[in-house]
Amino acid sequence: MCLAGIALVVLGVLCIMYPGNTLLSLAWAFGLMLIVTGCSTFGAWATLRHVNPFNGLTFLAALMQVFLGIVLIINPAPLAVALPFIFAFWVMYEGIGLMVDSFNYKRLGWDKWWVLCLLSVLVICAGCYGLFCNPVASAATLAWLVGLGIILDGVGNWLKVAAVNRVEKRLHKISDRIQQVLDVEDVEEVK
Repeated sequence: MCLAGIALVVLGVLCIMYPGNTLLSLAWAFGLMLIVTGCSTFGAWATLRHVNPFNGLTFLAALMQVFLGIVLIINPAPLAVALPFIFAFWVMYEGIGLMVDSFNYKRLGWDKWWVLCLLSVLVICAGCYGLFCNPVASAATLAWLVGLGIILDGVGNWLKVAAVNRVEKRLHKISDRIQQVLDVEDVEEVK
């Protein structure tokens, strides 16, 4: 989560620094990702075709991913037009996930859960603004807002790492206490 948080912050900063190129670059990168994913899926199909001879859908999925990836690399403009909507939905989805996580961490006893919850509200607001803005007229603004949402999501990942570390420390303390009790009971049984 920490590395994902760093990557998200870096990606968000790049989106803000280069808003004019962000949408086309992201469409091209998405095409490249589809090609890599398709090749990986094709590898899985080739490896598993002896075990499962009925996995023709996996082969078809691999071909479609590679084909769509090539189309997006050759002509990223159609996806670039749709990207403001896609990423606004993604930022909203991540914000909702952060909110759910914040309440889960509250139940686990993390006292800073409200910071994560507040951050999730900001992420959701950034996504909503990006979604309901005029994406054709304000693509640069949307790229900036998406970048901000991605940065906030990255910071949210860092907060989740802090929460997990704190919960892990508490679990270790509880485990150590239980082990001490068990050790005392074993010594008393030997006597």
